[in-house]
Amino acid sequence: MEILRAVADVIIAYLLGSISFSYLVVKAKTGKDIRTIGSGSAGTTNTARAVGKPLALLVMALDIAKGYLAAQLGMALYGDVGGLLAFVAVILGHMFPFWLGFHGGKGVACGAGACLALSPFTFIPALLTFIVLAGVSGYVSLGSVVGCLVLIVTVFIVPEPWFFRLLYLVMASAVLFMHRANIKRLLNGTESKTFHKK
Repeated sequence: MEILRAVADVIIAYLLGSISFSYLVVKAKTGKDIRTIGSGSAGTTNTARAVGKPLALLVMALDIAKGYLAAQLGMALYGDVGGLLAFVAVILGHMFPFWLGFHGGKGVACGAGACLALSPFTFIPALLTFIVLAGVSGYVSLGSVVGCLVLIVTVFIVPEPWFFRLLYLVMASAVLFMHRANIKRLLNGTESKTFHKK
């Protein structure tokens, strides 16, 4: 019974994560596959390039919500361990959705939602960092990268079980790896802004 709950937790979270709101919104708005536009990533930044800021913000909010919901359902099914399993599975679902050929987004927004459900005090500094940097600079990628770095630091400051810390470190590192091309462009000064101030 315990194993069945854990398996159900992972499957539900993965399926929630695999709902690509970026793909669905861009497809509905333009008829195009977002994976053929711009960077090819099915996430907030590329959505902004494809259909503009308002719909990109909607996609971000929906991705955060699915991460939050997945973690809450995971905790309801299997306690803290279920929440952690859901945290991993929802991000993997977002990054590698089976119905899109395992080609999705970078997992920042849905991971943020899951982290918010599991450890709000650990996550809030990273969230504030993301909001300020993305808002001031116009680069969502910059906010995401620095936000992950802040999360890595915060897990050693805020009291958390060791397995929470380990998981956050692994997932933050995975998100940074997924942003390696963005990091290179940011360092070279060739990264395109997600939001342009008028």
